[in-house]
Order: sequence, then structure tokens, then C-alpha cells
Amino acid sequence: MTISYSGNVIRILLRWKGSIWRTAWRELVIYLILFYSIRLFYLKGIDLLDDDDDDRVKMRKMFESFCRQCDSYTRLIPLTFLLGFYVSNVVARWWRQFETLYWPEDILSVLCTVLHQHDEKSKRRRHTIARYLNLANALAWRDISSKIRLRFPTVHSLIEGGLLTEKEYQILEAMHIENESSRWMTPLHWVQQIMRQVEEETKPTASLLNQFVGELRIFRQSLRKLYSYDWVCVPLVYTQVAALATYSFFFFSLFGRQPLLPDIESGREIDLKVPIFTIVQFLFFVGWFKVGQDLMRPFGLDDDDIELNYILDRNVRISFAIVNHLQESILPDFENDDDRLWHEMHPPTNDGETSPSRKIPQLPHSKYSRQLSEHPPRLHAYVPIDDERNIKDMESHHGCLSLKKDKKHLNW
Repeated sequence: MTISYSGNVIRILLRWKGSIWRTAWRELVIYLILFYSIRLFYLKGIDLLDDDDDDRVKMRKMFESFCRQCDSYTRLIPLTFLLGFYVSNVVARWWRQFETLYWPEDILSVLCTVLHQHDEKSKRRRHTIARYLNLANALAWRDISSKIRLRFPTVHSLIEGGLLTEKEYQILEAMHIENESSRWMTPLHWVQQIMRQVEEETKPTASLLNQFVGELRIFRQSLRKLYSYDWVCVPLVYTQVAALATYSFFFFSLFGRQPLLPDIESGREIDLKVPIFTIVQFLFFVGWFKVGQDLMRPFGLDDDDIELNYILDRNVRISFAIVNHLQESILPDFENDDDRLWHEMHPPTNDGETSPSRKIPQLPHSKYSRQLSEHPPRLHAYVPIDDERNIKDMESHHGCLSLKKDKKHLNW
């Protein structure tokens, strides 16, 4: 799951898991090794290649000209534009995939309204529908998520997890042999058949039943969208262009960012020994590109991948809590238990009856919340106007914009 973080700048920069340091440290080490190898060749290696001073000077000048040319080449690569457009599309795609995940609260809440009876048959039906919904999730997610696949290596392992029975497994395998794409849809079809039996036996309210069928359709669509995202990814040529631009930029910078002796001796450049600005730029761009690569497949094993294992466990707990514990729990006696707000709005009279009050209830504050500064919303469009249709003194206007006193028109 995406790493949670908070605190000041120092605490954020010192984080390791999911950080830019963990993402780009290998590439940075390789880059610095190559950078100092070229620097060592420039300072010492050229002198060892030839004994003739004129040849060494000529070779050093050729190397310096090549370095200056590489530095000019780096300015021709629109790296910021390419990476910005690439990463923005990948991050938007990554977030849309998270939003596609379906949470079972909505459909199971509607189910408890449609199938609200407390007999044994209704309880079993609610429990079975909740299990089938989570089974469909598990079957679909194990095809797109490495973590779910490692948790359930085979479909038969879902029997040990309690989401599947032996007879249901045999039916799924038979359906899978006939049509490989129908395995995850089969539990949803079973849910439809159960609701068909409920309609014939109990005659539920038609609007509630239609709402349940609509939620089931949304559930099916969410799984189909996840399959589509996993099947059709960002075009390869787009990723290749971003990778080629990033790594070619820093290949040329290996030579273009070398401190040259003529520039150092003339005072135009300072030899910092450690290329600090180049390292910072390397972390910016390579870290930026690695973000796009890591978020390309959001259901993998990276730090910022979506934790489907936790979501599946959470959905199972919530599902059975809704259809079993919440549905079977005792309702509060709201008709006889009066709350404080009711007493404030309906105070008792002398004859023991209650009468409505014009008093608006207020929620209390603690001693800590009273110390907070509040910023209530303002009505920016409200402008007082006198009888002569001139705007009055607006310097005391409570909106964000201060209006001039003699303004002759209003913009609604």
C-alpha cells in the first residue's frame, strides 16, 4: 500500500521505505562510479596513454571539446516535458484503478433491506451472498495481483480460506474448462439465482430489488474494469521514449558535467569534487521516472502498490459483520429513549407534554477545541446596496475580495 507519512521536512526526507533514496540509490551509485571513472581518465589516464606531450595536449583538448558538446546536447532533450506528461498519466491511471475497487458495504446494506427476515433460511442466504461476492473478488484479484496470487496459489486453496466449498470448486473447474473467462463471473451468477428465488418466495419491494441488481451490475463492472486495466497498459513506446530521454540525458551529463581544467584555471568554474547539483538533478529526474515505472502495475509487490490482501481481509470482515451481526443486533429504543438534543428542542411543559422550541441546539466544545481558530464560510456574493443603487462602503466586506467604495456595477 502507499506509504503513509507525516511530519516536517526533515522527517519526511529521512524516511527510507517508499522513498526516493530506496528507489534510485542503485542507479545513483552506478552513475557516480562512471562519473569518477571518466574524471580519473581525464586527469590521469590521458597522461598514461602517450608519452608525447603534444599528443597528450591534443587528446585532452579533444576530450574537453567533446564534454562541452555533450553539455550542449543535454539542453536539447525536453526531459521535464516528457517525464511530466508521462508520470501524470501513469499516476492518474494508478488512482483510477484504486477507485475501481468495489467495497461491499453498499450492496450488502441493500441486501439486508431486501432480505430482512430473521429466519434460518434468510440468514443462510445473506451469508451465502456475502461469501459469493468476496469469492468473486478473490477469483478476479488473484489474476491481476501478485500478492493475492501468492496467498492463493490455486483456486483449490480458496476452500481452506472458507470462501469456497468442494462442490462449488468442481462447478467452477467445469465452467473454466468450457470458458476460461467465466470463473470469476460464476459466483455473481449464483447471487442472481438466489435473488430470483427470494423474489418468487417473499415478493420484496420492487424498487429495493432493482437497486440491489444495479449494485450487482456495478460490482461486475468494477471487476471487468480491473481486468481491462491489467490487460491494456500504457503503450510501450511511451515508456521507451521516457526511459530513453532520461538515461540518455544522464549519459551525456557524464561528460558534460565534468569540471574541465581550463575553466577551473580561468576561474569560470569551481571544482567541487562532488557534483552536488548533478546528484540532485539525477535524484529528481530518475526518481520521477521510477515513480512512473513503479505505479504502472499497482497490484504488484512494490512499496507503493495497493495492498489487496488487506482490502480482501477487510471486505470479508465487513461483509459478514453486515449480514450477520448488524442485521441480527437489537435496535435502539429510539421511541422511548430521549436524547439531549430532543430535550432542548422539545422542552416539557407543566402538564407533562412536550412543546417544540425555537432554540437551535449547539454541540459543545472541549477545552482543547475552544483554543482552535475557526474560519467559517463567507457569502462572497452578498453586497449591500442603498436606495440610490450605489454600493456602500465595502471596506468592511467579510469576503475574500475587498471591493472599492464607488464601484458602479456588480458581477454576479
